[in-house]
Amino acid sequence: MIADVLFFCVSLAMTLGVSIDFVSVVLLIVAAGLTWATVWFWRTARPEPESLAPLEIMSHREFAGADEESRKKMLNSVRAVPVIDTSQSSIETQ
Repeated sequence: MIADVLFFCVSLAMTLGVSIDFVSVVLLIVAAGLTWATVWFWRTARPEPESLAPLEIMSHREFAGADEESRKKMLNSVRAVPVIDTSQSSIETQ
C-alpha cells in the first residue's frame, strides 16, 4: 500500500512537472508531522487509573495458578486501598 501511494505521488509529480526532489521533501515533512503528532498524543494521553491495576494482575499466569489466599494477596498488593477480608469473621456471625 505504501508503494502504491509513493508511486501515485511520483507519477502525479511527473505529470505536473514537479521534480522528484520536491516530492521527497514534501513526504519527509509529512513524516515529521506524523512523528510529532504521535509524540504529542503519547505525552498527553491520560494515565491508566489505579482502579485497573487488579485487572492487570489477573491477566498474569501466576494469578491463574495461585490458590485463593495468594490471589487475594496479589490483588491487595496493587490496590490503593486493600479490601478487608470478610471471610474470617463478621459482625453478623458473632
